Amino acid sequence: MVLCYAAAGLLAAGAWRDQVTARWQFEQPFERTRLARLAPIITQAPETLMTANTSVVISLSRRRLMLYQNDIVKDEFPIAIGQNEWQTPTGEFAVRDLRTDPVWQHPITKEAVYPGPSNPLGSRWIGFLVKDNYHIGIHGTNQETLIGEAVSHGCVRMFEADIQTLYSHLKVGTPIKVMP
Repeated sequence: MVLCYAAAGLLAAGAWRDQVTARWQFEQPFERTRLARLAPIITQAPETLMTANTSVVISLSRRRLMLYQNDIVKDEFPIAIGQNEWQTPTGEFAVRDLRTDPVWQHPITKEAVYPGPSNPLGSRWIGFLVKDNYHIGIHGTNQETLIGEAVSHGCVRMFEADIQTLYSHLKVGTPIKVMP
């Protein structure tokens, strides 16, 4: 990623130099169109580069989430998991969606709950599966006393401080493995 930013900086400097030497006038504003063309290249970096050496492993039976970096457990967190009839799915996934202050929609009533203390998603959402109309992910909770229990609609709940720590280490494409 650093290499991409360095390359973008060099290209921007070259575009500025070309503009100045072509016109030899400084009253012209910096032309952003050349730099704007780089944005898709930078945001479309291969997933393996964006998520190098970071992964998440969730143990449903232990009710623990482990954050790995370079195949070493960097952090381990207690979690709540899906209840009967709404079990957390097992398998290998990847982070598909990252959101701060998400809006929650009740899976049955479809009622929307906006960010704030009554939002059951807390302050962060890390989506890893869309199953039919349901979105499954890792999120904070406004009911921290239930961490360690099987109480969710399939999602993985974490303490607010823990989800914020985890969120800061992940990118779209980070591997997530959910084990029974």
